[in-house]
Amino acid sequence: MNTLELEAYKAELAREVLNTNDPDVLDTIKDIMRKSGNNENPCRMSIKEAQKQLQDSERRFEKGEYIREEDMEDFYNALQ
Repeated sequence: MNTLELEAYKAELAREVLNTNDPDVLDTIKDIMRKSGNNENPCRMSIKEAQKQLQDSERRFEKGEYIREEDMEDFYNALQ
């Protein structure tokens, strides 16, 4: 399931929860969510953070602070 499909699925589920008037069903959903642990995506970043990371990366590239593809391939092959 890609990100767009996941977001659509979550929106549909949210609509169903909002239309439910049965407290027992809502309690069950709440229990399931609590038992599932932290549902936050640990890799999520804001647009501003992503833009800063991209700018930093471009700045390092312009300074020549990068690894050439051939060097990375050699390194990878040496690990095997």
